[in-house]
Amino acid sequence: MVDELVRVGAEHITAPMATKNPVRLWANARMLARLIAREHVDVIHARSRAPAWSAWLAAARAGIPFVTTYHSGYREANALKRAYNSVMVKGARVIAVSQWIADLIASRYGTPRSRIAVIHRVVDLERFDPAAVSQERKEALRRAWGVDDNAPIILLPGRVTRRKGHDVLLRAAAHIKDELGFTVVCAGDDQAGSSYRAEMDRLLAQLGLKDRVKFVGHVTDMPAAYALAAVSVSAATSPEGFQRAMLESQAMGVPVAVSDEGPGVEVVRAAPRCAAGETTGFNFPSGDAEGLAAALRTLLTMPEAARRAMGARGRAWVAGAYGRDTLTRATLALYQDVVREGV
Repeated sequence: MVDELVRVGAEHITAPMATKNPVRLWANARMLARLIAREHVDVIHARSRAPAWSAWLAAARAGIPFVTTYHSGYREANALKRAYNSVMVKGARVIAVSQWIADLIASRYGTPRSRIAVIHRVVDLERFDPAAVSQERKEALRRAWGVDDNAPIILLPGRVTRRKGHDVLLRAAAHIKDELGFTVVCAGDDQAGSSYRAEMDRLLAQLGLKDRVKFVGHVTDMPAAYALAAVSVSAATSPEGFQRAMLESQAMGVPVAVSDEGPGVEVVRAAPRCAAGETTGFNFPSGDAEGLAAALRTLLTMPEAARRAMGARGRAWVAGAYGRDTLTRATLALYQDVVREGV
């Protein structure tokens, strides 16, 4: 994003902020403190743990407020890991990207609710707009994937890792393969050195799905990918910070089926939390292949007009609640609050 930042008048400074080396952390803190003084910085905002340690030290040295964004349920296997993660709740405010994350922060660290602000991740509604994706783009991507023109696509957008639940989707597909036509497309990078993809290949053979499932790797044109999908799926089996891919799908007018793990209930309007005429997709129990199969069966067999109406509701909901302006206003208001309150 550096080129875009420069175009709008921002200055991007490259520094080795990802280091976990204690000596380098202190050096980065000194560098940041000098930068704060030179640029008359009012607030420092960290979004990742290693940089947060340097930012926290620099903020304390400069006497300005420190803010963090807590993106996911960081694993805490031991006391050392817990101590390392704790920097993310040391700020004047902690931004949680979902209500589930906010609850986790409060229960894990005892952080007062008054210091936790829920500001959801949002969607670029100009990029993820069905009207902005040409037929040519969709056809080019379908050809690249080698998917038949008449096959409805079940899309799972996400890296090929165990916690994304590809195996759950494959088992769900096996439940409905003899009654419905479809192609499953798994769009995302393989994790280097992982045996999970090899497990999925063996599972495909075991379930008789080799001709119905495609792992297509990294996709640069995700708006076109969503536009090709009849259904988009998040089958997460462990909590994620916030499944923005599900919001992007709905912004593109695509109904979704989302595991209820962690914040999965926050990224879709589903029964019983809303009336049938207001739903934008389905939740299903985490790890439940039969539950996912039932949701897919309903979505793939409903009349086209009903599925389009559900997609339109999804687009309207995301546009109203998760547009970029919403995040911008909330974040700037938070900055103003912490500066007004002081350190």
